[in-house]
Amino acid sequence: MFVRNCFEVFDRCINWFLALLMAAMVVIIAAQVWYRFIHNDPLSWSEEAGRYLFVWISFVGAAAGVRYQVHLGIDLMDKLLPPNAYRYAIVVVNLIIQIFLLVIIYWGFKILGIIQFQESPSMNISMRYPYMAVPVGSILMLINSLRVMVAAIQNRTLDREVRI
Repeated sequence: MFVRNCFEVFDRCINWFLALLMAAMVVIIAAQVWYRFIHNDPLSWSEEAGRYLFVWISFVGAAAGVRYQVHLGIDLMDKLLPPNAYRYAIVVVNLIIQIFLLVIIYWGFKILGIIQFQESPSMNISMRYPYMAVPVGSILMLINSLRVMVAAIQNRTLDREVRI
C-alpha cells in the first residue's frame, strides 16, 4: 500500500510538471506572438525557450505515456495470443525497452559532461538544462516501464486514469 501511494504521488508530480511546462510554453509563445505582431518588437529569447520547453514536454510526456500505456502498440498480439503468452510478451518488450533506455541514460549523462560549458545563443543559459531532458525523461520512462512489467508479472493492470 505504501509503494502504491508513493507511485500515485510520483504520477501526480509528473502530471503537474507536464501541466506547468505546457502552461509556460503557451504563455511564452503567446507573448512572442503579442510582441511580434502587436508591438512589432519580437522577444529575442522566446522561440528558444519554447523549443526547450517542447523538448522537456516530449521526454516527460513520453514517460507519462509509458505509465498510462498509451504509446503505439500492437493490439493484434493481445487478440491472437493467450493471456499468459501475452503477459510474457509484455515482459519481453519492456525488457528490451529498458535496455534501450539504459543506453540512452548512459549517453545522455555523457553528453551533459561534454556540453556543460556551452551556452544557448539567446537565453545565455547552460545547454546542460535543455539536454538534461534526455536522461531525466529516460529515467522516468525506465521507472514506468519497470512498473508496467511488474504489473504484468503479477497479472494485474495499472490504472489508466490520469489524475492531477
